[in-house]
Amino acid sequence: MNHQAELSPTFWTELERTVSSKVGDALNTDEIPHELLISYLRDLEVLARTACDRRQTVQIIASGRSVLGDRTAVGPQDCAFS
Repeated sequence: MNHQAELSPTFWTELERTVSSKVGDALNTDEIPHELLISYLRDLEVLARTACDRRQTVQIIASGRSVLGDRTAVGPQDCAFS
């Protein structure tokens, strides 16, 4: 399935904002468990690496995971932006 045809550039722009907001909230409060957010971001990164043609989106997601303390490699190594 080709996700690029299904997900518009607006989707990725909004996703970048959402990720930044969620990571910022997690750093400023203890209300959001970091483990759950990290898991969510890993899933998003896998999707972005396979379906998004914007390096910026992948970088924002990966940076968010890193800031939260996750150092796990995500996604297939032969996909975009690996």
